Amino acid sequence: MEDIADRADVARATVFNHFPRKASFLREWATRRREKAIKAAYAGGPESSLREILVRFFTELGSLSDASRPESVAVILGSAGLADTWQRSPLAVEFAGIFAEAQRRGEIDSTVNADRVGVILASSYYVILTAWAGEEPAPFDLTEEMTGTVDLILNGVLPRPTANQEPVPNP
Repeated sequence: MEDIADRADVARATVFNHFPRKASFLREWATRRREKAIKAAYAGGPESSLREILVRFFTELGSLSDASRPESVAVILGSAGLADTWQRSPLAVEFAGIFAEAQRRGEIDSTVNADRVGVILASSYYVILTAWAGEEPAPFDLTEEMTGTVDLILNGVLPRPTANQEPVPNP
């Protein structure tokens, strides 16, 4: 909070008055980043595929994180221990909406629980982001790691059936 006050050239008390709880500051920081990422995600228009939307979303978040690595690291590591970070987050809700819309368009299986996939993707993002923030220099490219995670979620882990093979049953 002191660093924020210094950078904003305001008194420390001003920062604390505006954000009396650390969690409030972190929530606002995350909200602003999420809004920028959502805007970027939908920049391709309504005909964008689910994968295109998610890749643009994570490309924007990766760019924001890389552009302000010291601040991002401080906020990310500061939020890792807060219970709010690991509860059903607004990010999970946002992802669930993206997956639900993809279901309506027929892009993903209609039996998939969009809320569950949203939680899985948001949780993956938080874990990857924390690992990225935990080392200097950054141990991997954040955008590449999240794009790989998106592909893993969309493609699954089961082997693809060959021409002579029956698909693996879905229990």
